[in-house]
Amino acid sequence: MHLSSARRDPRRTAAVSATILLAFLALLAFAARAGAAETIYWDNYSGDPDNVAFANIDGSGGGVLNLGAASIASPEGMAYDTVTNRMFVANETGSGQILAINLDGSGAAPFVAPGALIDEPEGVAVDPISRTIYWVNTEGAGSISWAKLDGSVGGTLNVAGATFGSPCCRLAVDPAGGRIYWVNTGPTPNVLSYANLDNTGGGDLSVVGSTVEPGGEGLALDSTTGRIYFTGGDKIGFANLNGSGGGDVSTAGAIIDEPYGIALDPSLGRLYTGNYGKGEARDGAIGVLSLAGGGGGITPLTAPVDGPQDPVIIKSPVGTGAPSITRNPAKRAELTCSTGSWGADYPGSFVYQAPRSLAHQWTRNGAPIPGATAAVFTATAPGAYACTVTATNHVGAAAQGSAALKVKASKVKLSTKKKAKADPGDLVTFKVRAVNQGDVQSKKARVCVKLPKAAKDDLRKPKCKKLGKLSGRVKKTATIKVKVKRGADEGVDKLTFQVKGTPGKAAKSRIVVD
Repeated sequence: MHLSSARRDPRRTAAVSATILLAFLALLAFAARAGAAETIYWDNYSGDPDNVAFANIDGSGGGVLNLGAASIASPEGMAYDTVTNRMFVANETGSGQILAINLDGSGAAPFVAPGALIDEPEGVAVDPISRTIYWVNTEGAGSISWAKLDGSVGGTLNVAGATFGSPCCRLAVDPAGGRIYWVNTGPTPNVLSYANLDNTGGGDLSVVGSTVEPGGEGLALDSTTGRIYFTGGDKIGFANLNGSGGGDVSTAGAIIDEPYGIALDPSLGRLYTGNYGKGEARDGAIGVLSLAGGGGGITPLTAPVDGPQDPVIIKSPVGTGAPSITRNPAKRAELTCSTGSWGADYPGSFVYQAPRSLAHQWTRNGAPIPGATAAVFTATAPGAYACTVTATNHVGAAAQGSAALKVKASKVKLSTKKKAKADPGDLVTFKVRAVNQGDVQSKKARVCVKLPKAAKDDLRKPKCKKLGKLSGRVKKTATIKVKVKRGADEGVDKLTFQVKGTPGKAAKSRIVVD
């Protein structure tokens, strides 16, 4: 839907170009973020042909997405799905379509789902929790369609209770709040409305306190502050999600020129606009506005620009909590590394940073252990163990390390009864308890009996008994029988139960021969 005569000119160029100094300042503004990968995407509404372009957040590098045999016609809204790594673009021309572009460069294909109407679509929003995509159908009275992202089923969203007239032009979804928002341009003045994602109807949101009339060309939701931001001409306002009204956002310092589509990064308090009014001018093609004050623009240095709109930002993962190691109480050398916590996506404001994959790497005494890349690892040697978790998504990777956990060597302690009485010819039974006081599993531990020279005339030395595998803090009992010789003299004979095959602590006992 085109709301201004200027927008109908597909080759409109900017009346004023930013200076070289402005471009330099914009680069400085983003220099602090160079440590992490961050890519900004936009669609070129006036391209020849229309396309989706991308660049680094400082404007460098980039190009256009490969569409394969597919094409884009009058793009009006984009959203990203981190699970399938696809960018969804609403194409308004003709009856329209939703195009799904694979960001791995393998091309694109129309998205279809049974029961979902696609008729001159605008605005695309993806709910990653319910795995649902939404868009506005602008033909006739209009409607909001939904479909499962696997293409299995679709339908029309219930908007009963909300104002619904000439819906335009972008959507903002709030998965946590269970709502989706749009602007109605049919009433006077325009009305900001919402529908519940559970299909139970909706209502309208108050913008009292804001001097900006919602235009619908851009919506971005900030669930952290409970606000939704909207464009109105070259101005930006906001409404509180709790219905208590809204206000205006100062755009001083920002480059904003007929904004179509806005993205908001709540972690930085920074808002981005697609400056359609810039036409083919590169300087400030993407506007940047700090909600704390000030702003500027992004100047794509090589990626194509022609009526840029609908900014979507994908950031490399951001760690928010280091992984931790826990051990199995029954097998203390068996260690489990958590994934840690990572920054979430902001689907309601078109900024994405969640990991698509997580990889583990274990270290011992600071050195990586070859092949130790699973979440669970069993130590076979003592040392200080830690794990590093690397999160990766489409644009980059980040790693977080755990604190080290000490694993002690195997050490078996033996205990048994201190004294036994026997007559010559008796067979004395000892229950020898073995406890692994270390963490590493003992695999070849044996219990053997040592007889002093004086006892060898009275006692027959028994064979050693195997304990088998003995995990840390686990107890086992070995039964050892000592034969008192028939010719044994009366008195006390000492014997020692020793650990063989692993370090350990012996147990002493004695047999009193009557």
